[in-house]
Amino acid sequence: MTRGGALARWFAPALAAAGLAWPALAAPPLAAAAAESLAAPAAPKTVTLVDLDAIKQQMQRSRGRTLVVHFWATWCLPCLKELPVVNRFAQEKKAYGVDVLSLSLDDPRATARVAKVLGESAPALTRTIAKIDDPDAFIAQFDHKWAGAIPAMFVFDAQGHLRARYIGEATRPDLDGLIQEAALEPGVSAATRTR
Repeated sequence: MTRGGALARWFAPALAAAGLAWPALAAPPLAAAAAESLAAPAAPKTVTLVDLDAIKQQMQRSRGRTLVVHFWATWCLPCLKELPVVNRFAQEKKAYGVDVLSLSLDDPRATARVAKVLGESAPALTRTIAKIDDPDAFIAQFDHKWAGAIPAMFVFDAQGHLRARYIGEATRPDLDGLIQEAALEPGVSAATRTR
């Protein structure tokens, strides 16, 4: 089975239980301004769809800083519990050279629900839903070992190399540990943690 098949196998049942379709099947076209929307959090009530090209552009803009890419969804209870922790982490670490790119894996039609959850639990996080056209390419952009489980975090160093990953609900000590791993000398392979 391909990585995309594994991702679809993981997400599709949860989405079906929520009465939603797998995002790649029903995604509306991406707005031209989506890539720019990642530079700063959007207005409080808006959520933007971002495709892989827009995500790559944001990752490129974070070069020179540590980047934490955070995946979550409104239908994922551990994700919802983790959101306030990630929100505080993002606020506190920005001044220390750490960017957090938070990407919802909700159905693209769930913008109102995603906006509501972020407004209540994580107002500092990016208001984005990932538009997944090619699950294999999507997974490969972050970590070819990732099977699609969420919540998930991938930490990239200032040169854009994957330095650490965390699959499962992260605590603040977990997040701080990921940043410490990202600061290790180049050449050390990415550490994997799961809960």
